[in-house]
Amino acid sequence: MRDMRRGFLVLAALALSAPVGSEPAAAKIQCKGNFQVTSQGLIATPYCEEEQIARVARSYGWGGTASQVHNNPNTKVYLCQRFGGDNRLKGSCGAYSERPWIPGH
Repeated sequence: MRDMRRGFLVLAALALSAPVGSEPAAAKIQCKGNFQVTSQGLIATPYCEEEQIARVARSYGWGGTASQVHNNPNTKVYLCQRFGGDNRLKGSCGAYSERPWIPGH
C-alpha cells in the first residue's frame, strides 16, 4: 500500500512537471499545397489537404477557418462541392467535387 501511494506521488509530480506548450501540435505542421513538409521530403496528408481546401475557399471569399474544415466533415464536403472545380483542389476534394478528377481523362 505504501509503495502504491509513493508511485502515485511520483506520477503526480511527473505530470505537474511536464512542459506545457503554448502552441498546439498541429501549429508546427508546415504544408506546401496538399503536402506536408518533412525532413524526408513532401508527404500527402489529409491535414494539409484540408488546409488547402480552406485556403482556396478563402480566395473565393469564404470567411471560415482551416480549423472548421478539420473539425467538421460536412464543411469539407460543402466547400469541395462549391469550389471543387478549381484545379488547386483536384487532389484535395477527390469524389466530393461536382466534377471528380479522374487521372488520364
